[in-house]
Amino acid sequence: MGSFLRALLIVAFVAAGPTRRASAQASEVESEGEGESDVDGEVEAEPDVEPEPEPDVESDDDATPEPLSYVLERIQVRGNRRTGNEVILNLVPLRGGETIDPGDARLEQARYQLLGTGFFSSVELSLRRGSERGNVVLLVQVVERNTFFLEQIALGVSRGFVDVRTGDTRGRDFEPYFGLTGAETNLFGAGLTLRGSVVGSGPQQGIRLSLADPTFLGSTEALSIVGFFNRAREFFGDDDVLVTPIGCATSMPCEATPNAIVEYLRAGGIVGVTIPVQPTLRFAARWAFEVVDVLNRPDAASELVGTEVVPIDFAIHDGTSEVSRIELGVTLDTRDDPVTTRSGVVLAAQVDLSAFLIGSSYDYFRGELTYRHWVTLPEWDHTLRFSFFGAVALGDVPFFHQLYASDLSDLIPSRMLEMNLDRRGPPNLFRNSIRELRFAHLAARLDLEYSVRIFGGDPVLRSGFLYANAGVYVLAQPSFFTRPIPGYSGIDAFPWDLTFDVGLRFETPIGVFQIGFSTLLGFISFE
Repeated sequence: MGSFLRALLIVAFVAAGPTRRASAQASEVESEGEGESDVDGEVEAEPDVEPEPEPDVESDDDATPEPLSYVLERIQVRGNRRTGNEVILNLVPLRGGETIDPGDARLEQARYQLLGTGFFSSVELSLRRGSERGNVVLLVQVVERNTFFLEQIALGVSRGFVDVRTGDTRGRDFEPYFGLTGAETNLFGAGLTLRGSVVGSGPQQGIRLSLADPTFLGSTEALSIVGFFNRAREFFGDDDVLVTPIGCATSMPCEATPNAIVEYLRAGGIVGVTIPVQPTLRFAARWAFEVVDVLNRPDAASELVGTEVVPIDFAIHDGTSEVSRIELGVTLDTRDDPVTTRSGVVLAAQVDLSAFLIGSSYDYFRGELTYRHWVTLPEWDHTLRFSFFGAVALGDVPFFHQLYASDLSDLIPSRMLEMNLDRRGPPNLFRNSIRELRFAHLAARLDLEYSVRIFGGDPVLRSGFLYANAGVYVLAQPSFFTRPIPGYSGIDAFPWDLTFDVGLRFETPIGVFQIGFSTLLGFISFE
């Protein structure tokens, strides 16, 4: 019996040995786990949390383990020297006392919203151990970037000088122009964006100021206010205009002048709000109101369109008129970088509604759709960008809100602050009916751009890109589908043309600058 008891004790001791060794190893692991984690972005399980008893059910291999949840103790911000803590905290959709886990979607949303401000070159979020078991601290580590940018500098020569009374160029057919847009995107560290634009070209001047608060009243909604003033002129017709009474007596036949010209003033403002629906999706609503005063306009004018002489519709009311409109837009933006984009998509749609019911002298609808897709070529520091733009403007649309060839073609200067600085019409490479349309109610453009990085790493010129762009665009009136422009037949009746550009693009600490050479080619006559 004694031998049997000794044997039984030996068996029990051997069986219990592995359990004691496993418990000892677990105690050593727990003692090594004490203290702060030194790995950003990770949260270790609390070392002194007792393991919960296994449920008294059969195990299920397909069951997904529940994520670890913690109580957010506080949010800590580091790296901000100019930007106030409250500006950053307002963009983080989390507050102390809430439950959070390492995979919480709100962490990625906060990162997108902070990067979207343009205040920071990098944003990292990580969870750290809190002061009590089960608590964590959210660390927001930011690296601030320069927030003053020169967004646009435009220097060039346009074909724009025409005497408004006689239509004579007086040997000064070429007119220099200058434009500048600058922005401070983090004014006084309060997160406000102040943007200003000026443009001048002989008799034309314009100014535009805007102020935006991306965290209005501590929310994630952005409020913007814009004010502008333009003293401008618009050109109608092309080298075959008959004007009455300017340039000739009303009782005598008029001579052809290069253009009929309307001089006008525009002044007004825009108030809008932008609401982020998701980190990459936002909705915008704005109300715009402006007053238009026509200073000088021919009583009547006609031009040769195809084979017919037709009266010119100046698309503006006489004297003083008002434009009141509501703008609604939605934007999907998945770009990897808003400055030097290598990959991602931008899809934007906007509709403008103007009506007498909201105090407008004009009743019209305008809608547009923009799609851009960037693709990085594998193994290469090269990028392809595909773009599409389509727009329609229907009703009594004032000319400055119609669709311009200069905004679609790279071969002539684009409008600035909605002012047409150049009196040239479309280049008309294929000698078709596009020649008859400076601006219209229907437009579309399709293009492809290739860019390659040629240098980088310099503190002043951070990176440089060589780019080449080519595409086609269409400009038409709604009547085109029922009655094409007389004098054109076959493929020539379709109002389309090529557009292309080649140049250099530089990223600097104060903005991205682009030098294109296509507008120089626009001075060549393709007729």
